[in-house]
Amino acid sequence: KLQFLYFIGLAMSVEVGVLCYFACPKRSWTVGTVEAIDEKKKLFTCKAKEGGDKVGGLKEEEIMVTREDLLDEDVDDLLHLTLLHDATILAVLKKRYMEDIIYTNIGAIVVVLNPFNFKIPRYMDDQMPKYLAEGERIEQNKPHSWAVAHNTYWEMLNDQCNQCILVSGESGAGKTEASKIVMKYLSALSCKSGTDAQKHAAGEVGVKINKSSPPLESFGNARTVRNDNSSRFGKFMKVKFDAEGHLKGAHITKYLLEKSRIVVASKGERVYHSFYLLLRSEQHKERLQLKDEKTYKSVSSGKQWENKEFNTEEEFTEVVEAMGTIGIDEESINGMWTVVGGILQVLNVEFEEDGEGSLIKSDTMLYVDLCTDLWKVDKDKMEREMVSTELDIGGQKIVKLLPPIKAVDSRDAMVKALYDAEFGWLVEKCNEMLDVEQDGNWIGLLDIFGFEDFEYNSFEQFCINLANETLQGHYNQFIFSRDMAECRAEGIDVAEVEFPDNSPCLVMMVSKGSISALLDEECSLGKGSDLGFLDKIVHAHSANPFFLKKQLAKSSFIIHHYAGSVTYEVEGWLEKNRDTLKDAVKLLMRASEIPFVAGLLPEPVDKTGPKLTVGGFFKSQLKDLMDLINSTNPHWIRCVKPHPAKKPLMLCGVSTMHQLSSAGVLGTVKIRKAGFPVRIRFEDFVLRYNIIAEGVTMNPDPRAAAEQIIAASGIDPMRAQAGKTRAFLKSDAYVELEQQKRDKLQKHAKVAQAFARSLRPINMTKKIVYEKNKALVESLRVVVKAMMVHDRQEVAGRRATEEEQDTVWKEMLSTFNAQSREIDYERIVARERAFHEQLAREREELEETWFDQGISLVEDEERLRAGLYNIIETQLARAKREEQLRMMKRAEEAAKRAHEAKMQERIARSEAARQSKEERINKIKEIAKKEEDRAKKAEERRLQELKDRRQKILEREVKQVVKEEQFLAEQQSKTRLGGGKVLTVAEREERDKKEWEKAEAVRKKSLLNNYTRQTWEEMRQADMEYERQITMQEKQEKVKAKENVLLQRNRERQELEEKKQRIAAEEARMAREVQRIRNREVGHGKKIMKEREEMRKRAEQKEWNMLQQYFANQAQHESLERKRAAENFSRRRDQMHSTNTRESSPTGKFVPLCKRLGSPDPFTLSNGQQSIPPQ
Repeated sequence: KLQFLYFIGLAMSVEVGVLCYFACPKRSWTVGTVEAIDEKKKLFTCKAKEGGDKVGGLKEEEIMVTREDLLDEDVDDLLHLTLLHDATILAVLKKRYMEDIIYTNIGAIVVVLNPFNFKIPRYMDDQMPKYLAEGERIEQNKPHSWAVAHNTYWEMLNDQCNQCILVSGESGAGKTEASKIVMKYLSALSCKSGTDAQKHAAGEVGVKINKSSPPLESFGNARTVRNDNSSRFGKFMKVKFDAEGHLKGAHITKYLLEKSRIVVASKGERVYHSFYLLLRSEQHKERLQLKDEKTYKSVSSGKQWENKEFNTEEEFTEVVEAMGTIGIDEESINGMWTVVGGILQVLNVEFEEDGEGSLIKSDTMLYVDLCTDLWKVDKDKMEREMVSTELDIGGQKIVKLLPPIKAVDSRDAMVKALYDAEFGWLVEKCNEMLDVEQDGNWIGLLDIFGFEDFEYNSFEQFCINLANETLQGHYNQFIFSRDMAECRAEGIDVAEVEFPDNSPCLVMMVSKGSISALLDEECSLGKGSDLGFLDKIVHAHSANPFFLKKQLAKSSFIIHHYAGSVTYEVEGWLEKNRDTLKDAVKLLMRASEIPFVAGLLPEPVDKTGPKLTVGGFFKSQLKDLMDLINSTNPHWIRCVKPHPAKKPLMLCGVSTMHQLSSAGVLGTVKIRKAGFPVRIRFEDFVLRYNIIAEGVTMNPDPRAAAEQIIAASGIDPMRAQAGKTRAFLKSDAYVELEQQKRDKLQKHAKVAQAFARSLRPINMTKKIVYEKNKALVESLRVVVKAMMVHDRQEVAGRRATEEEQDTVWKEMLSTFNAQSREIDYERIVARERAFHEQLAREREELEETWFDQGISLVEDEERLRAGLYNIIETQLARAKREEQLRMMKRAEEAAKRAHEAKMQERIARSEAARQSKEERINKIKEIAKKEEDRAKKAEERRLQELKDRRQKILEREVKQVVKEEQFLAEQQSKTRLGGGKVLTVAEREERDKKEWEKAEAVRKKSLLNNYTRQTWEEMRQADMEYERQITMQEKQEKVKAKENVLLQRNRERQELEEKKQRIAAEEARMAREVQRIRNREVGHGKKIMKEREEMRKRAEQKEWNMLQQYFANQAQHESLERKRAAENFSRRRDQMHSTNTRESSPTGKFVPLCKRLGSPDPFTLSNGQQSIPPQ
C-alpha cells in the first residue's frame, strides 16, 4: 500500500458528488459528499453520511477530498496515514476509540483518549508482562503508556542520560492516572533484574510512592465541572534509579497551587477534597466542634457536596493511614486537620460597615471564637488584624481601618497562606521519605495543567497558559530538529525550511517590558490599579500580532496562543499577583500554642527592594523547570477527554479537536508541513507516477527512476527532492504531481474509450454468426456434456477398485502377522532365557567393578574435602583481616573527621572573637569621636556666647561715656557763657547746687556702672564654673563607658569559657561516638564471622548433597547400562532369528521377518514377563 503524507492541498478536484471530509459545526470533521458548488463565491454545500446534516457556505480549505478505500484506514502511528489531515486524524482516533483502542502514536507523542472504563482486557495489569518481556525497544506490542515508560527506562540506562516524560491534558483527561500507570510500570521494570534484596527494596519504594498519592490528592485535588478528581497544582517528580537501574527514591516539586479554590468554588464544583473528608469524619468533626457541612459557605459555594471520589469516612481513614505510612506522626496529622477545620470556621466570618472601617458581624463572632480556640491564638489580635492594617510612613506606624471588601481580602489572604504552607509542608514530608542520594540517573515525570480557555479567564489561566506556551515552544524546537535531522540523513537540502515559532508570543508574555513585567511594575506602585495595568500593556503591545484589545472591551485583552485565542479579564490581577500577607498575621500564627500551626508560616523578614510577586516566583520556577527539561531527553503523553459527559464510547469531535490542538498534536502536522511533508518510498513513487515519464519502468534503480520522474515533471528541486530511500515533496509539489498524473490518465483514457467504441461492431458480428449456427452449437454442447459424464463415472469406478484392493491387503497382512507370531514363540523363549543368564554374569562383573571404583571415590572424596576446608579457612582468614582493616580505617576516618570539625570550630571561634574585638574597638572609637565632637561644639558655642555678651556690654558703655561727655560739654558751655546774663550770688549758688546734684548723679551712675562690671565678672566666673562642671561630667561619663566596656569584655570572656566547655563536651561526645562506632564495627565483625561459619556449614551440607547426588547418578548409570545390555541382547536375538527365518517379499526380494512384521504389539510370555518389541 502506498504510504505518504498529505496536507491542506487537495490532490483531487472538488466536484459535485465527490467523497470528502468537511468541517461540521456539530461534529468537527465528518464524512460526506459535495451537494452543490457556488462557482462565483467559491463556496460549497456538503451533506454528511452520518445524520444527513447539510452544511453550506464552506470554503475550499474546509473541505478535504478523500477516497473510499481510505475511510477504514487504521494505523498505530498517525504520521503513517496515507492522507495526514485534521479530518483523517479525528476519523482514525474515533474508529480506534470505538474499538476500545485508546493509545495512538503521532511521531514522538502518545495520544491517550480517556476510556472512562478501567476494565478493558488489553490494558489490564495481566498484560504488562508482554511489555516487560521485550528488549530495549517496544516493537511487538501496541502503543501504550507502558511502552513510553519502557523506552524511556532503557534510553536512560543505555545513554546514561536523564530522561523526562511530560504528561499534559485538560481537567478530566486522565493525566494523574497516566502518571500512576507510568510509575507502576517503572517500578515493575526496575524489579525485573537484580538480587532478591534489590528487587524487594525497589518494590518498597514503589509502594511508598503510591502511598504518597492519597494525601497529595486529598489536599491538592478537587471536583470540577470537567473532572471528579482534578489536580489543581502542577507536579514534577524525579524518579531516581541507581547505576544498575533499580528504583531508589523520588523527589516531588509542586507548581502554582490554585489558592482561590481554598475560599470558593464555581457552581457544580467543590473546593479541595480535604474539607469534605474532614466533615465526613465523625470523630474529628466532634473534636474540632464542626457543624453540618451546609453551614459552611466555602464548601457550599458550588452547591455540590457529593462526589465519586474522596467523599466518605472510609476514604478519610485511608488518607490518614497513608499519612502515617509516609512518616507523619499523629500530632502533625491532627494539626493538619485542625488547620483545615479552622479555615472552615474563619471563612464564615462576615463584616459590616462602621464609618470608614468595618466590624465583624455579631452573628458570626462565634466562628472567630471557634477558630481562635482551634488554632490557640490571641482572639483580640485576630479580630484587629482582620479589620485593620498597620502602615509604616516615614518611620511612624499608622493604623488604617479596612472597609468590608478589604477585610474580606485580608481574611482570605490569611487562609490562603495557611493552606498553601500546609500543602507545601506535606510535599516536603513526602520528599523526606522518598528522596535519596543516588549514583545513577533519574526519569522526570511532569503532571501539569493543560491549556485552559474558559468563559472567564483570570491571572491563574494566564500563568497556566504561559507554562503550556513555554512547553509547546520546547516541543516545536525538539520535533522540528528531529524532523530536519531525518531530512539531512536522507541528503535533503533544508536550508530554506522554517518551522512554526511561538517565541514572539513568549517574549510578549515574560521578557523585559512584557505583560508580566508591566504587571509587577504596576504592583510596585502605591496607587496601581487593574485598569492602569491594562492601559500600559495596550500601549506597549497594541502593534504585536499576538495581542488584541477590542474597543468595546473595557477590562479585557486577548492573546493569540498556539492553541487558540484566549480573552483575559484583568479584574483582581494586582491583588492576586501581590498575594501579600501582613507580618502581624505571621507573628500571630507563630505565637500559636500548637507546634504544627506555629511552624507553618515563616518569620517576617525585612527586605530592601521590590518584593517577589506570585508571577515572578512562578516565572523563576518555570525557568528552572525548562532548564531541567532541556538537560534531559523528553517524551510526551497527551491525554484527551473525548466527551464532556465522561462516559465510555462517547466522542465529541469538536471538543476532541480543540484538545488535540491545545496538546500540540496538530502542531506536529504544521511542523511536518513546514518541511517536506510528503515522503514516499521510491518503489511506491515509481509505481504511482511512472506514467509521467516514459520508459522509467525499464530502469532497475528505483532512485534513478524517481529522479527521472521529478525531472520530467518540471518541478523546482527545492520543492521535490530524492533522498536515499524516499522522495521528499512539498504539499504543493505533490498536488502538481497528482494533476500531471491525472492529465496523463485522461489522455490514455481517451484512447481506451476509442478502442472500446470500436469493439461494438465486432461484438454484433459475433452475435449474428451465433444466430445462424445455433443448432450446430447446441448439438456440440450436448456431446460435450455426455463425454464429461462418462469421464466422471470412470473416475468413480477406479476409486472404488483401489479402495477394495487396500482392504484385501490389510486383511492379508493381519493374518500373516498372527501366524508369524505363533511360529517364533518357542525360539523367542529360548533366546530370552539365554539373555537372562548373560545379564546375571554381567551384573556380577559390574558389582566387582563398582566396589573397586567406590574405594577410589572415597579416597577422592576425603582429598577434596580436605582441600575445600583449607580454601574455606584461607578465605575466612582473609575476610577477617579485611574486616579488621576496614574497621580501623573507619575509626581513623571518624577520628579525622572529629579532629577536622574541632579545628574548624576553633578557627571559627577565633575568627568570631577577632571580629568581635574589632567591632568593640570600632564602637569605642566612634563613641569617643562623637563625645569629642560634641564637647568641641559646646566649647565653640559657649565662647561665641561670651564674646557676643562682652561685645554688647562694651557697646553700651561706649554709648554711655559719649553721652556723658556731651552732657558735660553742654554744662561747661552754659557755665562759661552764663546764658548771656550776669548772675547774682544767689543764682550762682543755685546753679552750683544743681551742678553738684548733677555731678552726684553722674558719680552714682558711674558707681552703678562699676557694679555692672562686677556683675559681669561674676557671671563670667559662673560660666567658667559651669564649664568646669561640664568637663568633669564628661570625664565621669568616659570613665563609666570604660567600665561598661570592661564589663562587656568580662561577659564575652565568660561566654568564651562556656563555649570552650561546650566544645570540650562535644569532643567527649565525639569520642564516645567513635567508641560506639568501633563497638558497632566489632559487633558487625562478629556477625560476619557467624555468617561465614554458617556459610561453611552450608558448603559442607552442599558437598554432602553433591556426594549423594553422585551416588544416585552412579546407580542410574548402572540401571542404564543394564538396560543397554538388554537392548543389545534383543538386537542380537533378532538378528539371529532373522538369519534362520527368511521369506520372500511380494516383489521377489528377500525381506527379514522383523521388518515384514513391522512393530507388533507387546504380548505376555509364559513366565509372566512382558516381551519387549524389537526396535
